[in-house]
Amino acid sequence: MIASLALAAAVVATPVPAKTASDMLVPASQPREAVALLNCLVKSDGRLTACTVQDETPSELGVGQAALSMASQFQVDLLGPDGKSRAGSYIQVPVRIRIR
Repeated sequence: MIASLALAAAVVATPVPAKTASDMLVPASQPREAVALLNCLVKSDGRLTACTVQDETPSELGVGQAALSMASQFQVDLLGPDGKSRAGSYIQVPVRIRIR
């Protein structure tokens, strides 16, 4: 019994090495790119507001939330491809995040 207690204490006291940068790399089985699709309102200065996540792939990485946190820094051309002003309208904004 004393030997088993000593062995248990040795297991508990064994330090766990700190993770290195190479330990934190994304495994090859995980996707190398994550994509979120935001739906945002274009303000009169071209900045985006009232964004919501329409889709994100893969969903378990939280790329939608990451894209939302960056959206307030985005600015778009006020004139759309049709030549009309986008101010006051909603647009879809794809956000791709590369994973290394």
